[in-house]
Amino acid sequence: MLVETNCKQLAFQAIASHLVVHEHGEVALIATTDPPLAHLRDILIVRLQQSRRGPAFTESGYVYKKHVTTTPPTRDTMDRISKMLEHVQISRVFDFAGVVEAVSEFSANVDESAIINDEKLDENDYKGPRSIADSEDEAMDDLSAEQEINVRTKEKLNTLKKPAANMLVIDNIANVLGSMMTKSQVQGHALLANFMRSLHQLTRRRHICTLILNAAVGLRSQNTQYHRRPEDQVSVFASITGKPGLGKHFSYLVDTSIFLSTLPRSKDDADVAYGDARESRKYDEVGVIEVLKDRYGGREGRWSAFVVEAGTELRGVPL
Repeated sequence: MLVETNCKQLAFQAIASHLVVHEHGEVALIATTDPPLAHLRDILIVRLQQSRRGPAFTESGYVYKKHVTTTPPTRDTMDRISKMLEHVQISRVFDFAGVVEAVSEFSANVDESAIINDEKLDENDYKGPRSIADSEDEAMDDLSAEQEINVRTKEKLNTLKKPAANMLVIDNIANVLGSMMTKSQVQGHALLANFMRSLHQLTRRRHICTLILNAAVGLRSQNTQYHRRPEDQVSVFASITGKPGLGKHFSYLVDTSIFLSTLPRSKDDADVAYGDARESRKYDEVGVIEVLKDRYGGREGRWSAFVVEAGTELRGVPL
């Protein structure tokens, strides 16, 4: 389904941004399905090429559109990408217990790294030369050595004070909780609430960027006779009848809830999609991203449209 594809696409775009910006950034990907790492590699290639080459303009009819020329990646680029991918730790899980165990392991690794960074510097890092200079040359040598030590100490302090750049991605939590919700909704919601509470504390305590992918239930309805209850409508677009999975209250368990869907790109595309003729020809769509809930940023209700070009490049659609 295109919506699910866009969800994974945006998650991989976020991972790529994290790896490009933070040279030593760590990413923990907890996957309930086989992750397409080749696709993440292709996105990283595009990102690095964009960062090294300015945009060019090409003529398309009477319109000049900005684009980035693509060339085969160099060996240096591929070596850098290989090093980036070494910072992506993948845990393949098959049930909710596996997700909990993977998060616990990630939490232990993050706490261990934090303890190491919080240790005091060695006493030798603070001390300068201990011998007494008996000549001008020796005094200059001792002064240079002391300055070098001070520089090393300052760099080490800056490194230790800088928080680790960690990212946690869970794809897809609905795959392991959906069956539990079906058997016992009360028990499933209780497990989900406890898990999200612990994850929220970990995220806050260690300054982690956490992305949780959820499923969308209900497709865009083409039945003009279908009317849903107003309280079930989560999108600002009436034609989008889908909503996040795992129940309505899931949006209240996260800081920011984002909903992805698709819509016809133009009026002509909408006529094909919703028209009485029910034409069978294909029509263009755009991805739509909406903010359903935003605990701190005040962005609730905002939305934007986007397209994915060549399967790797994310572009906004002018409105």
